[in-house]
Amino acid sequence: MKTALIIDGNYLLHKDVFILQSMKTLHKDLQNLMRLDIEKLNKLYSWDDVYFVSDSKIGYWRKTEFNGYKGKRKPDEKIDWEWVYQEYENLRNFVRERSSVRQLQIDWAEGDDIIAYIVNRNNELGYSNFIIAADSDIQQLLRFNLSKEYINVIHNYKFSDERIYVPENYNVYFSEMKRSASSSLFDMTNDDEFLIFLEEIINRTKTIEISQEELLFTKLIGGDGKDSVPSVYLKETKTGKEMGIGKDGAKTIYKLYKETYPEPINFDSDDFVVKASETVSYVKKVTEDGSMDVIQGNIRRNRKLLILTEKYLPKQLLKVFDDKINIGGYINSNGFESTKIMKPPKSEIDEWFFS
Repeated sequence: MKTALIIDGNYLLHKDVFILQSMKTLHKDLQNLMRLDIEKLNKLYSWDDVYFVSDSKIGYWRKTEFNGYKGKRKPDEKIDWEWVYQEYENLRNFVRERSSVRQLQIDWAEGDDIIAYIVNRNNELGYSNFIIAADSDIQQLLRFNLSKEYINVIHNYKFSDERIYVPENYNVYFSEMKRSASSSLFDMTNDDEFLIFLEEIINRTKTIEISQEELLFTKLIGGDGKDSVPSVYLKETKTGKEMGIGKDGAKTIYKLYKETYPEPINFDSDDFVVKASETVSYVKKVTEDGSMDVIQGNIRRNRKLLILTEKYLPKQLLKVFDDKINIGGYINSNGFESTKIMKPPKSEIDEWFFS
């Protein structure tokens, strides 16, 4: 079994910034703490590949699809973010000098896009992925496959309140892999070692099982407040404000959907869009003319914004990923350099992204 460590660099940065800000040692300790974090994570296990992933500095492609994307985020004004991001650039230079760590930052791509691309390609090759992140969007990548013998887990790496997120029914994977290992006539393999490593972490941290299907469904229907992605149905209240479908409401809709259509959900299909919109309309008692069309359009919008697969990446961006992210090998001895994409003229941006 091959294994990859994938570090969400922006998560690591913000975790350390807020820890040190509370301790009033931010300017003194930030660089050292980030480097120590990377060293510690690198030494957790004998990884086959280590990736350090960063968000684009110039913007995200999703803003061209939905202008309100991440529009409500406000930085903490008590923190000197210009200095923080310069320190982050210094850290990236440090990482770049380490041949054992592959650094990736691609214009217009979020770190989540790059992480998903790596995970999906690694899984095709039978690689397991140990992801350091806190973003719930990444949880949709939690899965295992018995025939290819891989599993993806997320470690919410903190000084306190450590958590590990695992795919639903992960014990099936552990049991089958152990059964397979016990039938071997040979000594302990890499598969055994990785299972022992995972079990040790699971036994000492809070472990949370995630249903990939339920997570995706409820996100698509309820939206994502953190990223300012609205729910698929909005209703005006008596005070004039719009109220969407909350987390509990989205779970209720999912439960009814599965009672009606118990087969595994193909989120990419038109059939799903129709059935999901009908279920939303039934639960929310929608009667207005044209509302079904609006709900279906919103489901398609949220699908593009929230599902992390190559299908919804802009074609130009996917081409850059294919050209520059060499799964299983280095591009050069210094790891990956940041990849810049020329920004198209404003009048051509939709054609450039989506043609």
